[in-house]
Amino acid sequence: MKLCSIVLVTAAVAIAAPVAELSAHDSTEQSLEALRVAAMEEATLAFLATLDETQRSVVMASLDDNATRTGWSNLPVGLAPRSGMAVADMKTEQRLAMHAMMAAAMSSQGYLKTTTIMWHEDVLHEIFSAMIAGLPDDDPRKTEALAFKDNYDTEKFYVSVFGDPKGEDWGWTVTGHHFAANFTVSEGKIAFTPLFVGANPQIVPSGRYAGWRILQHEADRAFALMTSLEQEQLAKAVVSDVVDDEIFAGKGQQDRIGVPVGIRASDLDPAQRRLLSGLIDEYLGDASDEAAARQRLAVESDGNDALHMAWWGPTDDPAARFMFRVQGPSIVIDYVRERTPDGGYNHVHSIVRDPSNDYGADWLQRHYQEAHQ
Repeated sequence: MKLCSIVLVTAAVAIAAPVAELSAHDSTEQSLEALRVAAMEEATLAFLATLDETQRSVVMASLDDNATRTGWSNLPVGLAPRSGMAVADMKTEQRLAMHAMMAAAMSSQGYLKTTTIMWHEDVLHEIFSAMIAGLPDDDPRKTEALAFKDNYDTEKFYVSVFGDPKGEDWGWTVTGHHFAANFTVSEGKIAFTPLFVGANPQIVPSGRYAGWRILQHEADRAFALMTSLEQEQLAKAVVSDVVDDEIFAGKGQQDRIGVPVGIRASDLDPAQRRLLSGLIDEYLGDASDEAAARQRLAVESDGNDALHMAWWGPTDDPAARFMFRVQGPSIVIDYVRERTPDGGYNHVHSIVRDPSNDYGADWLQRHYQEAHQ
């Protein structure tokens, strides 16, 4: 194990300091973030070193390449082709290096959550195949479904690297169905938004993996907060008893974020604010401790008057269709349950964004305009 990796693992124990002790000028935090950046650089260069010249030309792009930089999607690959190199085209050595690159940028929670989403595509493939097998041969839906089922594949995730990891400004993206991670390094600082995570089914209903669930804690934390609210607070938090299909801040939907709605954090009591902080931390905690600490400080600096929690749909049925949003100048979190073929809503989309610095745009002094899907 190289020196920076050893120091990084040792230093990680110190990250658990209370948020109140963090400072934008705290030299300890800056040095820990520098160690993390060094580990990310080392792992990304090691991944690039496994590629031949042709593969590097597929993987590498400029930070100014707006189309490639924002070319992620949560849709199946057949509906939204991706840039970069597919896992399916990687040799074992390259796959090992790609996962090391991801692990260097994420917490253990984030790495396991996102790689489980990647693995989950094979579960969806099995479910989809079983559904096809149950259709009559003369059913016109069967031919269409057979052509589509290969979209669900744990090897259909794509990697791109932007800029030179040996320089001050660079980044990488991994994207496929229900997942897109966008990490940016700029002058020693780490940004990790937008980060999209999703799952279908959210809870595996039957078979070998029955009971496995993805993105459960996000919903549980949100319901814990909503359950704690008094009637007057609920009246502020609940925007509508039905989900608005037009507001989810997914790919190309920066304009849908709009003006904050719902209840202000300043209208919550201290215990409720801790529940809201726990919900936010569930998302920030997918990144490395150092990147999460920087983002958390930005959210706190915005103040409780600027932070809102909003809800659409029923507040008493976790299996129903609902959506929640946490919104402030430095963060937007959306979580929505979508319909499944059985008529239920065992299908989840979620995203965390930083309206002020997605793709590290503020630090890089660049403007990234996502194309609509």
